[in-house]
Amino acid sequence: MNSVKWLIRMLLIFFLSHFSISADTITLDHFIQDDNDEVIVSDGNRFALGFFSPGISTNRYVGIWYYQVPVKTPVWVANRDNPINDTSGVLRIDGRGNLSLFQGNQTLFPVWSTNISTADAGNSFAQILDSGNLVLIQNDTGKAVLWQSFGYPTDTWLSLMKIGFSLRTGLNQSYTSWKSPDDPGVGNISFRMNPGVSPQMVLYKGSVPVWRSGSWTGKIWSGIPEMTQNVLFNDSFVNIDDEVSFSSDTNSVIFTGIVGQMVSVTLI
Repeated sequence: MNSVKWLIRMLLIFFLSHFSISADTITLDHFIQDDNDEVIVSDGNRFALGFFSPGISTNRYVGIWYYQVPVKTPVWVANRDNPINDTSGVLRIDGRGNLSLFQGNQTLFPVWSTNISTADAGNSFAQILDSGNLVLIQNDTGKAVLWQSFGYPTDTWLSLMKIGFSLRTGLNQSYTSWKSPDDPGVGNISFRMNPGVSPQMVLYKGSVPVWRSGSWTGKIWSGIPEMTQNVLFNDSFVNIDDEVSFSSDTNSVIFTGIVGQMVSVTLI
């Protein structure tokens, strides 16, 4: 009897430990399949990563959404301009150590990939964090972050995400609207940091600027005087030789589809 209890206990410990490791991660051995309706969920149950179809569309996309919000609200989309037309999608760590999305039995040409040349298939894994950031991590280098979804925004600005650019890496972190509620493809509204002697954030409709933040005064953007009355935000502006960026710790304030919302307000 004692041996049976011991065996059950060991199996339970193994199951729980395996679940705690894989619940928020994708590894070489643990992937998610669309036809199994699988997702991974951040440790604090704030965000989920999985497959979804927006609006009335039947196309399938990989996205991140608020896990505990009743209406599925995507904040990031991987294959926004390359949908899958069935439920055969598989999101996995590929043979080069990248997080890649494949359709059907295809294993050579991904629909979407993190495309990091320094990844290692045996030591990399992807994890969804409570911040909403999806990270690809190299486990044998002190858990170095090789790639992160925060570096490639779609239409939603989450707490601690940046808007700006790096002259060293060439990465430009800007935000673009969906084409429509049924299509998360890149739309014609964009929100980005413009370079110059006094960088500022600019909202565009196509190539036409419709709103500017004004320059940074050291505490606020000159075109947003309301920032002086804001106690919910902890803002940070960086303007150094190889980086110009702005981020805000919003203390869990939610901004969804911020690009589309901003332009609708601005154009009224």
